[in-house]
Amino acid sequence: MNQKRVLSVFFIFVMLFLVCSVFAEESLFDASYTCLEEQLGNNCGGTKNVEQAAFNLLAIGYDSGLQSDCRSLLNGMKNGNCWGDTDGGVCKIKPTAQVTLALNHVGEDVDNNVNWLLDKRIKDTGLVWYLEIDANNQTKCEINGKDITIQEDKKIVGADPSGLKKAYNGYWFEITDINKNFTISCDMDFITTLLYKKPVGDVYYVSSETQSASAYDSVVETVNAYCFGESSKCNYEASLWAVFALAKIEEDISSYIPYLSAMSDESSNKNYLPDAFLYTLTGADDYYSRLVNEQKQNKYWDESNNKLYDTSVALLALQGLSIDEAENAKEYLLDIRESSNCWSSHTSLILYSGWPKNPYISSGGGEGIQECQSYGYFCTSIGECNLANRVDNFICTSLSDVCCEIEPYEESCSEKGGLICAGDEECSGSEVIASDVMDCCLGDCEEIEEESYCTDVEGYVCQNSCSDEQEEKSFYYCDFGDVCCADKPKSGRSWWIIILLIVLIILVILAIIFRNQLKIWMFRGKSKFKSGSGPQSTGGRPFGPGMPPANFRRPEQVMTRRHIPQRRINPRREERDKDFEDTMKKLREISK
Repeated sequence: MNQKRVLSVFFIFVMLFLVCSVFAEESLFDASYTCLEEQLGNNCGGTKNVEQAAFNLLAIGYDSGLQSDCRSLLNGMKNGNCWGDTDGGVCKIKPTAQVTLALNHVGEDVDNNVNWLLDKRIKDTGLVWYLEIDANNQTKCEINGKDITIQEDKKIVGADPSGLKKAYNGYWFEITDINKNFTISCDMDFITTLLYKKPVGDVYYVSSETQSASAYDSVVETVNAYCFGESSKCNYEASLWAVFALAKIEEDISSYIPYLSAMSDESSNKNYLPDAFLYTLTGADDYYSRLVNEQKQNKYWDESNNKLYDTSVALLALQGLSIDEAENAKEYLLDIRESSNCWSSHTSLILYSGWPKNPYISSGGGEGIQECQSYGYFCTSIGECNLANRVDNFICTSLSDVCCEIEPYEESCSEKGGLICAGDEECSGSEVIASDVMDCCLGDCEEIEEESYCTDVEGYVCQNSCSDEQEEKSFYYCDFGDVCCADKPKSGRSWWIIILLIVLIILVILAIIFRNQLKIWMFRGKSKFKSGSGPQSTGGRPFGPGMPPANFRRPEQVMTRRHIPQRRINPRREERDKDFEDTMKKLREISK
């Protein structure tokens, strides 16, 4: 009986602890929402920055009064059906897309804004496109009335149809005219697909759509790919936000994915955190793995040297997922707030990304709009809900979610070809989310090598980050996402060596510059001039201007040392001074 009471008390204690933890976290970010409300006042913060005003509306949409202020501010910045970077600025794609997302979130009609965005589409994305035709056996085909043959080895024989040319050693056609439609018919069952790649590189992407037809039936292949940009030039960051906005309002975005995916690994585009957008738009495991692996120190994202912005964008994609990367990022953000409970910048975006609230929908602005899950539907990621299953006039809290009539089917880890690693194992490859586990390993499960704890080593400490005077010791681990830091080794001795080397180099340079002067000084020192007398030889050979050095030997005049006659040179002082003056004169002429 006593044991049952102890277990009951323990269970109650655990439940109370969990409830208190939840309320504690809520109070933490609620304090930040209070700070934001104070910052916005009655004019949405009075900002002239359109992006900031859009993020303010997203975050504060739960409050009818503050929402109305932000909507009024944004509508006042409007330039026709679009927005610029600042109030009164020239219309641009990115801010227009961001405002479209925010206004749609609070139930406002954005059809005119969407039409403006669609007018900014560009078909020439710069990608190289290919057409592949395949059949089980050799087949004769017709492309726009031009006959070709697909041989047994899949190689193409025949003249190139207009708009196509043989490529990839004759196994594919390169599409040279992306505006043409290609009608294809064969005398056997066949399939067709499109492939594409960047102009530079050998990575080929296969289109998600493959067409098939029976013998003598036909299919039509055409390049259906777009980007967004001004002046007929694609803008990658603008395209990310524009496609995000279109996906949120139930537009078909399949024609934009080729450009976004192929150009995502460009170094200049990494700053925009494309994997966050692509995971939201497609739900593909590859983008999820890349996104979580880009997190720094298990705390934040920092691709553009703006941790707060990048971490917020990543959290937008991970909203609703109970994974360590998202929870660690939110804990990190709460820890670095200022005393006001706001952040140094991007407070609105941070709050909406990490702790979003349901928007208030006015009866006039969003008539008939209801909360998705309250009607038995499902808020799912944009990429997980087929366009045909989308439900109109229902909202979800997360910007990356849409209301779906059917709950998407999530494959199990085994269905994805993955493994569930044990507690003492780690995954050698990427980890993805499955229906039965949050960390499905797509590699091998390997035994974890034992690591040394940081503070077991004298002088090593666990900290949030290492200072300029410290260096990170990655081999040692810390708890709670901290890093192991140790003082950098002292380098005083090496500085003395460097200084000494510099001094020696300077002396050598001076010796080269004043080498003639040094010869004269050496001559004077070795000759040991005295007043009225010449130098006395001690049996060695005299050395002076115009005479060979002591180690110089003339051919056929080699004698042993005992036969060398002792010589004495007694030049007069006047002759010596004349020679010295002549030498100095030459030196002065050289130095001019």
